[in-house]
Amino acid sequence: MKRLLSAVSISLLSLAIQAQTSDLVVFSDDGTKFTLIVDGDVKNEAPATRVVATGIRTETPVMMVKFEDASIPPLKQSGYLEMGKEYTMMLTLNKKGARVFRMTGVAELGTTARTEPEKPAEPAFLDDTPSTTVVQETNVPGGQVTTTTTVVEEGDPMMNDENVNVTMGVNGVNFNLNVNTGTTTGTTTTTTTRTTTTTTQTSTPVRPIIDTKPKPAEPEVYSMPGYTGRVGCAWPMSTTEFADVKKSIEAKSFEDSKMTLAKQVGSNRCFTVDQVKGLMALFSFEDSRLDIAKFAYDRTFDIDNYYQVNDAFTFESSIDDLNSYIQSR
Repeated sequence: MKRLLSAVSISLLSLAIQAQTSDLVVFSDDGTKFTLIVDGDVKNEAPATRVVATGIRTETPVMMVKFEDASIPPLKQSGYLEMGKEYTMMLTLNKKGARVFRMTGVAELGTTARTEPEKPAEPAFLDDTPSTTVVQETNVPGGQVTTTTTVVEEGDPMMNDENVNVTMGVNGVNFNLNVNTGTTTGTTTTTTTRTTTTTTQTSTPVRPIIDTKPKPAEPEVYSMPGYTGRVGCAWPMSTTEFADVKKSIEAKSFEDSKMTLAKQVGSNRCFTVDQVKGLMALFSFEDSRLDIAKFAYDRTFDIDNYYQVNDAFTFESSIDDLNSYIQSR
């Protein structure tokens, strides 16, 4: 009974630990090889086109991709991963030609781990005698298929004993020479070519092979309840992550330090309009709020709601300046 209770306890503990982690599958849509780093942990030793990262213990991990091609700049982004799930992301190019993360699916934890890799095909048995086989199929009228098979073999011939009688005459003297070919020494190589042509009647004509490889799924983006306008970026920061960002910026004493940190954090993140307004409220000067509004425009999910940031300005001139900036984009 004690052993049974121990086994149940271990199983429950294992499930509890598993529920506190998530998995991440990242692949490149154009075959570019890369190295994946999650929260400073390198997930693959050699660059690859697809990397599986398991046992992620934070909901907002920092993901970094370093490409094998040194001319491609590294990509760094934070995301929101719910515990107990497996997320699949694609590395692709956006409309501006920059590489970005795109969410392509969410599945039950362990889905990738349970997928067995394809086994290599068993090697075919090779005969000791070198040979070359060429098979050619030709369609002919009436649904017939003509198959021509040519086999070229090389090897030592099987010589049968054979007597050859040679009579020669030199200066009026006749010589008679009897040669047995079975006793001849040395190595002889022969080449034998066999061509077989077979014509068969088929019920249907031969059809071309159709490519049935699965196509990559269309990239998915965050769905904001009630919003149907244009989308400026794929996946905005979670409420928890944005609260941490605000706390870090508020801890700075000077306006310039706050601005530097805000741009550093926002360089590879996606905001909502409400989050942009929250950032602007952290600054005391009108010029700083205008600077943040311009900086965040290209990094905002619900871009058609951007007019709402005007509420954060004190002067009408700032609204006009921001509008001119947006019109020039």
